[in-house]
Amino acid sequence: MTFKAFIFGLLASFGFPWLVAVVIPFAKMRSLEPVKFAEGSDQSGPYIPARDGRVTEGSKIYGQEGCATCHTQVIRPTYAGNDIHREGWAGLQASLDNPDTRRATFANDFRGEKVAHIGMSRVGPDLANLGRRLETHLKGDGQTPLEWVMLHLYNPRSTPNYADNQTIPDRSSCPSKNGLFNVVPDYQGRGGALKVEAPEGKAVVPTDRARALASYLVSLKKDMLNQPVPASLNTNPKAAASAK
Repeated sequence: MTFKAFIFGLLASFGFPWLVAVVIPFAKMRSLEPVKFAEGSDQSGPYIPARDGRVTEGSKIYGQEGCATCHTQVIRPTYAGNDIHREGWAGLQASLDNPDTRRATFANDFRGEKVAHIGMSRVGPDLANLGRRLETHLKGDGQTPLEWVMLHLYNPRSTPNYADNQTIPDRSSCPSKNGLFNVVPDYQGRGGALKVEAPEGKAVVPTDRARALASYLVSLKKDMLNQPVPASLNTNPKAAASAK
């Protein structure tokens, strides 16, 4: 056998299977369009909202800043704790506008994230549904969830605590993330500046890292708003009756 024949034999033995089993399937699968259910169809499935680049970057910064050391993003089922009964943590309480949306965390909640920030401990409140909780409590306050989160990152003691439906000033032990903000000259009411005290002629503005982290935190909405909890996911079937 010549060396040339050996090389061709090697390529045929390993290269062709690799081409068929890896390269061709990858080329076909990488650009698949999502399957759309026909209008009026009874088919359904979990809706996973698209994540933009800033939110994805914010998830990475969340890990880098050590937020998962003190905050979880896991609502335990009733047999493992009382998380489902914490207003806001596991979904919104039943009302005329919303059914009982409380439920435990399940795998699809982390789809689309490279890292599932389940957390290490609960020094601070669980953040699995922070975005929805802020929307609820800030309604009519003239402050957006993004503004609240920015202020909280800059000075955690300056914002109200909404962990358990409290509106008292936060006694948070969270360290300030003021390193994510810059103090710059204030030119005619600089846009995006925080509403905080600053030296005369100066303004406190968030960096790109602060904007990304805040966008990620505001995006945390895992309560199935305006949808009944599927029976297969409802670990607290008596919640709806008890909430009325």
